[in-house]
Amino acid sequence: MKAIAVAVLGLLLLAGCASGAQVGSIDSGENPAAEPAAVSTRSQADIDEKRAQEREDDPRTAEEERRDEAREAAEQVKKIAGDIRKGITEAHFTMPDVVGGNLQQAQDELQSRGSYLLDQVDATSQHRFQLLDSDWKVCHQSPAAGTRTLKTSLVRLEAVKLDENCP
Repeated sequence: MKAIAVAVLGLLLLAGCASGAQVGSIDSGENPAAEPAAVSTRSQADIDEKRAQEREDDPRTAEEERRDEAREAAEQVKKIAGDIRKGITEAHFTMPDVVGGNLQQAQDELQSRGSYLLDQVDATSQHRFQLLDSDWKVCHQSPAAGTRTLKTSLVRLEAVKLDENCP
């Protein structure tokens, strides 16, 4: 039975070839030409923005970044504490007024004053992570502006996205 099926298949193939059909031929209508690939009109800035948004929406990535930031802050606080003990630097700084300003600039200002122990949170209570700090603005700060603050004290910054209103 198997031999008959193979023979019939061979005859069918031979008949197709004899009639001039070319199975799988580029010229045959069975394999139309591929359509050209779509050209991307997205700019690199658009791509970067989309990736940043995806990272912001991904709690795993955000959590990893928070851990890395916490490790770096802990190292800086240890260094500052050591410098204070050695008398290399002042123990205190005057807390600047960062409310209404860009979150990234607020962090830079505090770090330039020796304050690395920062807690930055979403002021809307939605628990969003601030992965692109430059896209957020500070709504509240603790300690208050003008307060003499230990460099090893925790500074809390509550922020919202730039296009949002502070609660």
